[in-house]
This record gives sequence, structure tokens and C-alpha cells, in this order.
Amino acid sequence: MKWIFALIGCLMLGGVTTLILKEPSDADHAAATPRAMLMALRDPSGTGPLDGQRFDTVMGLQGKPPELEDYVQFSHGLFMSRECTDRCNYPPSAYLVREVEGGTDFIVEAYCPTKNTTMVWRGTVRDDTVHGTVTWTVSRWYWDTQQVLEFKGSLSDQPVEVLTNL
Repeated sequence: MKWIFALIGCLMLGGVTTLILKEPSDADHAAATPRAMLMALRDPSGTGPLDGQRFDTVMGLQGKPPELEDYVQFSHGLFMSRECTDRCNYPPSAYLVREVEGGTDFIVEAYCPTKNTTMVWRGTVRDDTVHGTVTWTVSRWYWDTQQVLEFKGSLSDQPVEVLTNL
């Protein structure tokens, strides 16, 4: 959990500094959830509600035109963004779903094993389309940088990529 240091008062007799907890963010929860635990939560191979689906997507900063072409897929109870895996070393991560009227909502907490970064994906699959947001957080010792991205796409005619090293 991220601590915010706040100097409430400096008393002449003891120099008291008070620590105030900041309300946990998506990044805090993702960083606190070990990969082994997420892997244990995934559905058995091939049984995830969205398994076998691949979507060709575009992504960009929220409220701005998309800048990046990508694809996301669901396989073996895991979610993967090809671009995020290639560029930032994010491994496939367990996805959780909730059936809603007209489709399926999903959430993914992905974290990079080699950098102090997390991505929290929130999306909706309706018919042959997917859309949602990604909260990308980079944690540094002096502060966190956070960006919210939007993604959208349609069902791909390409097969789901085989995931290795699960």
C-alpha cells in the first residue's frame, strides 16, 4: 500500500510526524495480489467464459483518438494484450467475469514482473465487440504516475494465440 507522508505538526518536545494512509487504488490491489494467487483463481484450461475469443483493438489515452493497434485475447482462463506483453513484459493474467444483460463484463489485474507497473483492465464484451478502460500505473519511490486508456475492438478472424509457460 502506498503511504502518503504528511507532516501534521512538529512539536518542540518530540518532532511528531504522522503517517496518513491513502485509500487503496486499483494499482495497490494489483501489486498486493501475488501472481500465484491470480493463477489459482483462473478457470481451468479452456473453460473460462470468454476463452477462445480474440479481438482486434485500438487503444489510446482516454478522451483522445486511439494511437495503438493491438489485439487482446482470452485463453486458458487468462487475458493477454499482445502489445502490452511485447512492449512492457506483462504476462497473461487471470480474468474475472460477471454476466450482465446483453453480454459479459471482465476485469484483469496485470502487473509487470520486471518493472513496478500495473494495469487494471475493465471491459465489456457484447456480441462481437469489446470496449473498456485500462488504468496504467507506474510506481516510483517519490510518486505514482497514472494514465487511463480506452480500448475498443471487434472479434478477430485470426485464431487465439497459444499461450506457453503457464
